[in-house]
Amino acid sequence: MNEAVAETGSNGLGTAGRAVPVRPFSDRLAAVSRVETSSGGLPVDGVFGGDTRFDAPDGIRLGRFTILPEVTVTAGWTDNTSQTAGGAGGTLYRIAPNVTATSDWSRHQLSFALRGSYVAYPGDRSDDDPSLTASTALRLDLNSRTTANGSLAYTYSREDASSAEGAGSTDDIHQISGSLGVTRDAGLVAVTLRGGLDRNVYTADDNGATSSARDNTLYSANLRLDSTSGALFSPFAEGSLLVRRYDRSCSDALCEKRDANGYQMRGGAVISSGSKLNGEVAAGWRIEDLDDARLDDLSGLVVDASLVWSPTRLTTVTGGLGTSFEATDIDGASGSIIYSGDVRVAHEFSDRIVAEAGVGYSLRSYQGASIEEKTMTGLLGATFALTQNLALQTRYNYRRFDGEGSGGDYDQNSIEAGIRFRH
Repeated sequence: MNEAVAETGSNGLGTAGRAVPVRPFSDRLAAVSRVETSSGGLPVDGVFGGDTRFDAPDGIRLGRFTILPEVTVTAGWTDNTSQTAGGAGGTLYRIAPNVTATSDWSRHQLSFALRGSYVAYPGDRSDDDPSLTASTALRLDLNSRTTANGSLAYTYSREDASSAEGAGSTDDIHQISGSLGVTRDAGLVAVTLRGGLDRNVYTADDNGATSSARDNTLYSANLRLDSTSGALFSPFAEGSLLVRRYDRSCSDALCEKRDANGYQMRGGAVISSGSKLNGEVAAGWRIEDLDDARLDDLSGLVVDASLVWSPTRLTTVTGGLGTSFEATDIDGASGSIIYSGDVRVAHEFSDRIVAEAGVGYSLRSYQGASIEEKTMTGLLGATFALTQNLALQTRYNYRRFDGEGSGGDYDQNSIEAGIRFRH
């Protein structure tokens, strides 16, 4: 399993204020597979992965790595190209390359992933939605009881024009995330120490100049304790120290100082029920104390989950919950908290035919400002493997946005069909 593609939590099937594509079904399986347990990982290898088996990729061998190249090209129509109130319909086409590489070392593992998506609307190219993610993950098995893990990722996406942050524009968002940690099995418990960094930069479309004062870096230090009993439910607890620093000390028209210090506490359980139900659920509380006395603390409930349920050998259900604390430069607002969730089901009718359905939801609430944004999403899709390298794909997507940004409330229906090539 390629750990560089793992999806933790949920983004509500591609919502939460950013124009990003729906992640592949298998990404949640990768996230659950890498959950730390006393046995070294959760058993999801025998679970149906949500894709056709007839054209399963062989990959390209390069030294000790297996490279899996893939590209999907689709075309279709949507009734709202701009994803705004009163948006017009039009044709679209999508080009989505995907390349992963995974080592086959007897110990340790190094993974890479490069994914992109470009959705073009020939009727109005200003509505085009590009996105890119490049990531790598490294696991070092230092000895029988000690493991080191590191990850690094870069993500490019565009702001949703209907979001209060977008204010009718389509700012580019660049995010760099990195983490480094060590896990030690101490007998009754496993102890993990981890440090992380999340860098967010927002730039204008035309010349790449910084378009807002939201540019910031979040530093974190985390301690986690896991039970190593190997039971069906293995509890864990973790705490994090947080430091957020903005590039500008004066972040908006009111010159509000938004630098913050804070913490997060979570508790939960790792669920391991053979090949039937696996994953992790957690809940807790997070607070960021902003320097400016005029701004309230950015604080709230944290809920996270990644679950995989296999009711039959031909059907897999995945579910996710996620919580994100986002920076803002809206006057009087401390920031926003995004709660997202999704459920997806994939079924194999034969080794050539697979169908998938899913629903997602996200709620974005601003503290210090009376702004809420709700997004509901749905998808239906099917894949038919023509040959061992080529497959036909079709997908229907629905999005409903209710918010208070300049774009207003809107609905969007989209349908696409095309081909997928992989080796």
